[in-house]
Amino acid sequence: MSPLIFSCVICGWPIFDEHGSVSWMNEFRGLCSTWQRGVYVSGVGLYSDPQSAAFIAPPDPEGRWDDPGYTSPRRDRLGVLAYGELHGKRGFVFHDACWSLVKQLYHPAPVPLQRLLQVMDSLPKIWTGHSLDWGHDYGGLAILQDQKDYFPWEYLRFTDRDFEGDPHTAYRVNPLAHSEVEGILAEAPQAPPSRDSLLSIESSSSGRDPFVLLPGELCSAIAAYLPTPDVLNARRASRSFWLIFDSQQFWASRFKGKASERSWLFEVAQDLETSGGVGGRDWRWLYHRTLDAHLEPGVRNRKRIWGLVQHVADISTLSWNELPVVLPIPWQTSSLPENISPKRPWISAAGSIRAWGHKFSKLQQACARFKLQRVAMRMDVITQIAASTVRFGGCVYIAGLSLTAANGEVLQLGYKAGGREPSLQLQGAALTGFNLAVGLGGIQALQCVSGSDTERQLSAWLGSPHNVPRTERLRRVITSGQTMVLEVGFDGFRMVSFALCRQPTGPQPKGPPKGPRTDGDEILRDTAIWYPHLPPPDLDLNEDFLVAPDVYRSGFRPLFWTRFGGPGGIYLANLVKINITHVVSRMDFIFNRPGAPTDCRTFGRIHIDNSAEESEDEDDKPIEFPIDGPGGEVIHKIEICQAFFTADWIDREGYLALLKIHTNRGRTCEIGKKPKAGKKPNVEKEFVAAPGTAITGFYGAREIHLRSGITSFGVITEPLLKA
Repeated sequence: MSPLIFSCVICGWPIFDEHGSVSWMNEFRGLCSTWQRGVYVSGVGLYSDPQSAAFIAPPDPEGRWDDPGYTSPRRDRLGVLAYGELHGKRGFVFHDACWSLVKQLYHPAPVPLQRLLQVMDSLPKIWTGHSLDWGHDYGGLAILQDQKDYFPWEYLRFTDRDFEGDPHTAYRVNPLAHSEVEGILAEAPQAPPSRDSLLSIESSSSGRDPFVLLPGELCSAIAAYLPTPDVLNARRASRSFWLIFDSQQFWASRFKGKASERSWLFEVAQDLETSGGVGGRDWRWLYHRTLDAHLEPGVRNRKRIWGLVQHVADISTLSWNELPVVLPIPWQTSSLPENISPKRPWISAAGSIRAWGHKFSKLQQACARFKLQRVAMRMDVITQIAASTVRFGGCVYIAGLSLTAANGEVLQLGYKAGGREPSLQLQGAALTGFNLAVGLGGIQALQCVSGSDTERQLSAWLGSPHNVPRTERLRRVITSGQTMVLEVGFDGFRMVSFALCRQPTGPQPKGPPKGPRTDGDEILRDTAIWYPHLPPPDLDLNEDFLVAPDVYRSGFRPLFWTRFGGPGGIYLANLVKINITHVVSRMDFIFNRPGAPTDCRTFGRIHIDNSAEESEDEDDKPIEFPIDGPGGEVIHKIEICQAFFTADWIDREGYLALLKIHTNRGRTCEIGKKPKAGKKPNVEKEFVAAPGTAITGFYGAREIHLRSGITSFGVITEPLLKA
């Protein structure tokens, strides 16, 4: 039986000593949750039995596995990650040394254990379920798999680095490394190199130097707020900053505060606190001595983990805003259904939420939903909307909202982050709804929509919509004079769902409504989540050709698209070849002259896989289909075969088993094969472009975990521009 190795949820290094000895690598603590005791941190345990994955630690935080009389009873075993609850306890494990760094960062305040557990419960698990995905690579410990296999909004996958040939890697060294730190602090300071070359540099003339009239003390105060590289560059631009190099106070500021450049060397922070000034230490020398190139392995590992701990703290220190027991009148709601639903009266968008399961997404489940808040939004009363945001890995999420009424009263929803919040003033036409940028982990940006469809007004975005799928399914919820009800869901640190409905004004029908709610003609463009942005309204998405289009009108099931033919088919005359992977996971469109933008050149995975031709796997080798675009040859007809793994409704869209492309010259290209029908019959469809139109694009969906690549396939057509 192979040993079960779990990784520290803070630093990412395994909680395991391969030599079987006792070290910092297999001494652990657990963040535990029980019904009786609540959330607490265990004492120090020793992970000495990886065959049974037994994480046993004293329940007393002051206890240790080697205390006299402690026998590591089975009742002290903790259920970790994918193993759920054991003996009434579940939670997460981390190295005792890493927990010491967590406590040091929060000192003198206690670590917010409940918040920390909520945050960790919100995170997706990495592949095997033996670690957490914080959205980063654990400071270089893991390798991010090639982005060409994924869209930017999809979570990156990790593979472990091979450290077998490097027994002295810094990741193996105790991050506390007291002896290494003591050695650094005991070294005698050295003089800096000669600065004659700098003194010979001509500074800007006093007439163009905005800092020349400022006193040196003020320049030093300015420098204290700037990153060190910026300060050193400022010395080359202005003589006023020359003296900064010799200012011990400036160099000491690099070590002061929890977010400073050298905050990981927390031992010297005591000198700054006790001396009331810079003391007798040579801070400039210490800054030079602690450059990356001069660090020993243990200190280098500490610096890495300290940065990861800061990332944890940035998320867990968000404060939660409880709604008042009795809402002020502008935000009071009528009686509404308690359970959120993609059907009437609610219209919703959300990330891939674990609690909602397969009903909403077949993609990686990337977040949870622990809390709900519901308020009314009278558009004649609400004058401003502001957003708190939080950065998770490389993404920005909406953490909370602030609603301001005309009388100045403010209502806070969700989490509150420190600092200034971006805001939108609601003026002019009445608000009808919102556009959203939504990723796997939740809501990343929102935009206010006002006015009618013919005179629609869009606000700036709150949050960051860049490289995130977008949807307009919530843009027409109310009309002028109506009141909107907003229901937002949150995990441990971000908004994961956003739902709207009309405020009821009379008797409501009994029982659940039939089918999705409609406002006039509901089309796929208006209701689906799209990447990289919504297709223009002049494109015909030929919704009837798509298998199970209703799947994409609710929940998180993004459709990606490309317009390889360009507006009105202007690029079709330059199309000379299409490269298609065997399993239809990507198409690359090759043109004989520049002009077609990047987003017209690829369908499916974004980047071209240049190594595919050398792959030994037949499914990875591209199929080349030459096409005589300059001679007038165009794609004229598309055939597909959609197959299904099961007969269950959750597999309604199935997967694309066969794609056959026809041109107007009778040539064809066939990818895949028609499988035998299983419990559910295959679905076969064909589409032929109408006279005067051309197939200028494709759209579809995919499931990351399927080898079949694209799971659904749609055709985009538009009238051809006359030459």
